[in-house]
Amino acid sequence: MSKFSDKVKSLFSRRKPVTPEDAADISDWVNEGGALHPEGPPKVIGDPQDKPKAP
Repeated sequence: MSKFSDKVKSLFSRRKPVTPEDAADISDWVNEGGALHPEGPPKVIGDPQDKPKAP
């Protein structure tokens, strides 16, 4: 790899320190499935799981 790509890779792979409050917010967000809404992500239209099974 070139020096430039190595520098970019190292820049994005560094861990960033966060405050305990930010860590709690991130944890809540992840535990909710990463959804912006507490009820979870919106349903996908045309999801095969939503259709009733034929008898």
